[in-house]
Amino acid sequence: MSEQPASLPNGFRDSTGEATLRPDLGPLPEDWQVVRLGEAVTLQRGISWAKRDESLDGTPVIAIPNIRDGSVNFNFQYRIKKKITPGKTIKANDILLVGSSGSIHNVGRAAIIPDNPFSQLTFASFLVKVAPSHNIDRWFLYFLLRSDMVTFAACSKRAADGKFNLQIDELRRHFIPLPPLPEQRAIAHVLTSIQRAIEATERVIAAARELKKSLMRHLFTYGPVPPAEAESVPLQETEIGTLPVHWQVVRLGEVADIFDKQRIPLNEQQRAKMKGIYPYCGANGIVDYINDYIFDGEYVLLAEDGGYWGAYEPSSYLMRGKFWVNNHAHVLKGKSDICTNYFLHLVLNYLNISPLIGGDARGKLTQAVAKRIPIPLPPLPEQQRIAEMLAAVDEKIQAEEQRKAALQSLFRSMLHHLMTGKVRVGAQHHSAPTTEA
Repeated sequence: MSEQPASLPNGFRDSTGEATLRPDLGPLPEDWQVVRLGEAVTLQRGISWAKRDESLDGTPVIAIPNIRDGSVNFNFQYRIKKKITPGKTIKANDILLVGSSGSIHNVGRAAIIPDNPFSQLTFASFLVKVAPSHNIDRWFLYFLLRSDMVTFAACSKRAADGKFNLQIDELRRHFIPLPPLPEQRAIAHVLTSIQRAIEATERVIAAARELKKSLMRHLFTYGPVPPAEAESVPLQETEIGTLPVHWQVVRLGEVADIFDKQRIPLNEQQRAKMKGIYPYCGANGIVDYINDYIFDGEYVLLAEDGGYWGAYEPSSYLMRGKFWVNNHAHVLKGKSDICTNYFLHLVLNYLNISPLIGGDARGKLTQAVAKRIPIPLPPLPEQQRIAEMLAAVDEKIQAEEQRKAALQSLFRSMLHHLMTGKVRVGAQHHSAPTTEA
């Protein structure tokens, strides 16, 4: 890998020989071509159908909701019985673009089709299939479409319903950089390696979260004892399930003080004038950073509205230090002689609070109802041991989340630098960078 002096292809020099910048691409290596996207690919909109064409045993249809984060899921909302022409069929490694969205930033989301078990598969009309020609590598094309070298906003038009729709003719006319084919493949290899490292990290995170769930089930049923000793623990049946007989069931208001009166909501305009270093917290985490705080210490923040209250869901989170809280999270502090904050946070995320939630579709946990949440309460030494065991898993998850964030940052940086030629890879330049952290 090496830095190369940036210049423009000869075709983009003016009559005096001076280089002329293209604002959409900028300077590129001399041995790269600049072509219109329509010269390198074919674009095909998906299929339309009527309600009468839908059938439970019909051909599965990939629609916009099936595309998330660069991948495709096969949880189909639609199946149709209708003749599917070859151009509107889908196979492994085909590339799809989202062609319509309520947000200009979501138009053009790209995904590549994995291996699939379906004998026939099609795609909806608001998706666009992108098929590469012989002079562009499929995986290079996929990553190019995810880069800032293709500006889908410039190729979209707002419709009467407020949605932004991709204009195929505009997309065909869009200029793209085209390195030599060996370099395209080298670029794709580097980015694929980073992407696989991200996916591997996601699998580790998922496994650690499942371990935490399993550990929570054990600890909140038998207490902090080894699995081999679980059968010897005397148990009792309670309103919140099976617990050790020496544990109590209490109400949240009995073990925690509530500081909701100190909360102060700030709107986006107010926060814009207060940018700083202190977290501004909401229902599900940190929303912003401002230059002042109203809490200092260790507290448990429990979602009041718009939260996640199911079993094992993050209904609460722990905050330490100086921070500000809006009116979408209850502010709790465990009574130090009865309940630790970390144990309280863990219990709230273990329990299924959702039956207590009222309000509209957003959901609301009022303070009066929150105070009545039943809480399992072991002696303080057991709370501390339970917290220590689960904290070790939390630290593992946090470390892997940080690794994932670092890899994602590396991917974005390399995507930009490789697609602009600021970093060159391939046999004629240097070996591809490694992705080991």
